[in-house]
Amino acid sequence: MVGQRAKLAQLERLARLKAERELKKFAAFSEHMTVAQRHVDSLQTALRQCYDNSAPLSVPEARMANAQSARSARELSRAKAELERIKPRFEKMRDQAAREFGRAEVLLQLAETARKTLHRF
Repeated sequence: MVGQRAKLAQLERLARLKAERELKKFAAFSEHMTVAQRHVDSLQTALRQCYDNSAPLSVPEARMANAQSARSARELSRAKAELERIKPRFEKMRDQAAREFGRAEVLLQLAETARKTLHRF
């Protein structure tokens, strides 16, 4: 029983290390995802500001405003596409980190149960 308890403790330590590694990877990718989302938000704000201008414009000013709003719309479209492209990977990494963390917790519970069972005898 002592050997099994030691094996469970060793497995729990290994699982904890792997979970920490996965959580660090997820945290880094989550930061990347947050930056991408902030970029999309800022582009949406810039585009909204282009259309919210209610001051009368001359023809050259209207052309410039139109060109700027078109550029902002294209950039927003690219940023949204990039966000959608990385979202599946983000979700996969989140699931993997949660799975590894859960595995470590289960092994910890098993080790504690084994320890309690041994102390009863």
